Amino acid sequence: MEKHHSELLESIIDVINTKYSNDVSILFIYGSVVNGTANENSDLDMIFVPSTERGWNLATTFILNGSGNDLWGVNWERLESFANFEDMRVSILANSRLVYYASEEDGERYDKLKRQIEKIQKGPITPELIEKANQHLIAAKRNYAELCLGNLTAAGEILFEISDTLCLLNHTFLHFGAKQMLKELSKLQRLPEGFNEIFQKVVTVKDNEHIQKACFDLINCVEVFFKTIKNEMIPLVPISHFKGLYEELSSHWNKIRYSCEKGDTLSAFLAASNLQAELDHVQEQTGIHNPNLKFIDHYDPDNLSSLARAANKAEETFVRILKESNVPIVSFNNIEDFKDMLMNIGNESSSS
Repeated sequence: MEKHHSELLESIIDVINTKYSNDVSILFIYGSVVNGTANENSDLDMIFVPSTERGWNLATTFILNGSGNDLWGVNWERLESFANFEDMRVSILANSRLVYYASEEDGERYDKLKRQIEKIQKGPITPELIEKANQHLIAAKRNYAELCLGNLTAAGEILFEISDTLCLLNHTFLHFGAKQMLKELSKLQRLPEGFNEIFQKVVTVKDNEHIQKACFDLINCVEVFFKTIKNEMIPLVPISHFKGLYEELSSHWNKIRYSCEKGDTLSAFLAASNLQAELDHVQEQTGIHNPNLKFIDHYDPDNLSSLARAANKAEETFVRILKESNVPIVSFNNIEDFKDMLMNIGNESSSS
């Protein structure tokens, strides 16, 4: 640690002992000073946890000898979000050094959070980690929309979100943040094929159009990778799990046929979009993939009959899949039969 860093830290601890001894639980340092990458111009990264409302008064940002610093106050809940990989700035806590604690209990609470990080790293991939990875992948897609609207900074956000997605799928985190992002990602145990080359394209191409293409390819390759790991971890559900879905979706097919017949492009497209989303979900959950179920690709505003035919084929295919798996379809030709069914519900179980 540089001399000026030591002097600054000693001064802050002295202030805590003198004025805030009953108001601060812990103080720790992190970043370049701890991981050995600091130079004479590096700032000293510091976090403290107040134990009283008065303790928050210690939080401040300042420039010392030309170097910007932040004495950052956070609560224990924020540290827990690091330890549980909810906030992917995990290295702030994982690679930190405790320099002050008010009590043994406070010191142990800090150590327990660091052990939680190690537990996640050494443990298996879990459904919780997969869902967290999914949220970062979704965020990357949202930023892609911003990029397409001309917001170039969204490309940087995509890189961060993709990085967090991959780290979570490998139950780990970046130790050096953006400083060595690609170098660290390259060392992950599992990565999408061709990831490094696609990642680098985002920052080496020269115009917005090519940046969009590079980001699209990056998100796409990571999404395929994500689905592979998810399918390995989370078992597929049987098609019987979707018993009753066809009955619910049949009105969508009717809307598509009617809209196509009337030449109503907007209604046809919206109904097709809703139905396609449901069929995509079924295929993802069951592992059943049939090209006939991807009917929306046949949408043509100048030829709605093409969409209608494709939708009909998708319906026939879906019904066949259900019947082959002995999933019953509840259908009636008249109200009397439907009423009889309602009247008889529960009779069999009550008689037994």
